[in-house]
Amino acid sequence: MIITFITTVDHNVGDDFVREGIKYLLGQVFKGKELSFQNIHKHSPITVRHGFEFFKNMKISKFSFPSKYLDALLPLRITKDKILEADIVIQSGAPVYWCHKDFGSHCADNEWYDPLIRRRFNENHDAILLNIAAGSCQGYNSDGSEFQNCIKDIEYIRQFYNASDLTTVRDNLAKKILDSLNLNPSLIPCPSIYAIDAYGLKPSEGQYLVINYMQIGGHFTFGKKLESAKWNKVLKEFYEYVKNKEDILFVCHNKNEVENAKKIDNTARTFYSNNFLDYMKIYSKAKYGIMNRIHGAFLMASYGAPSFVIGNDSRAKMTEEIGLESMFLNDITYSTLVDKYESLKKFRKNYIEVFNERKKVAYDKYVNLLSNVLNKYCQ
Repeated sequence: MIITFITTVDHNVGDDFVREGIKYLLGQVFKGKELSFQNIHKHSPITVRHGFEFFKNMKISKFSFPSKYLDALLPLRITKDKILEADIVIQSGAPVYWCHKDFGSHCADNEWYDPLIRRRFNENHDAILLNIAAGSCQGYNSDGSEFQNCIKDIEYIRQFYNASDLTTVRDNLAKKILDSLNLNPSLIPCPSIYAIDAYGLKPSEGQYLVINYMQIGGHFTFGKKLESAKWNKVLKEFYEYVKNKEDILFVCHNKNEVENAKKIDNTARTFYSNNFLDYMKIYSKAKYGIMNRIHGAFLMASYGAPSFVIGNDSRAKMTEEIGLESMFLNDITYSTLVDKYESLKKFRKNYIEVFNERKKVAYDKYVNLLSNVLNKYCQ
């Protein structure tokens, strides 16, 4: 059975955690069956074509000819194709719903839906489409009203939902957005919490406080003023407070975050790797975390280690589904950070029970939903 993921490749370990978690769940549904997994780098959809995986960016020559135009020019069946040959296609846990009219950014304009779903999936009449752990990417305090009267985003959301045999969402705002359109997705914690189960990984004795530092607390500003200088100052003050109390490890998901950590303390201990499995192992030794990266927090939670997340958009509120707190970047203060750290130390003893209960409920939901949808393949 061929299962194709719409994901990223060698781009973001958070995406790797989500994908590996979904693979684990599929393994539970398809026990004993041979599964073949393949990935499409969604930011360069031409990688759907076998032999074109090296096109990891949208430009393919010094003349800046975008690979999306090359893909559009090539007939569909002139090459082997990961969507056309798939039995199951999975959109793997990412922001899927956003609408920033003032900034000119709309989910309907994403680079992958048209070439992968409209052009290809709709030609594969035997395949099943799953939209798993779809998330929102609005302002931190958004109520979803930005989507009102945005016809193209609403049409895209409806079309994607109707094309999918199953849609689950990973945050309450995504659920609210779809419910406002009379759609009814299941809200379940992000499947990244099962990634360690795919590799049989277990928690080690807690060794260090993990800090992850992104200068703006996330990936995008969406035209909003974010108080990055204040966040830098608060984190430095907190670091001075805690550095003699804890063994501290800055876990950096890209090279830029290593540079950021060194700005907090040029002697700080940092971790960076190109291998997602290395991150899964390093997070197993955490006691607790102060995090900007949401999926770092989810991996630590998988081992029973709680985190406090500081974010700049609605993705940070995914933590609510696994019993953790988050706060908007601009609202963070030194005293708040110290208080949250002290709370984490106390919460650590009980968090594993809180997490495991939610993980079990989520597991049952995922397996039941997947089994029902994939029934024809489960025989």
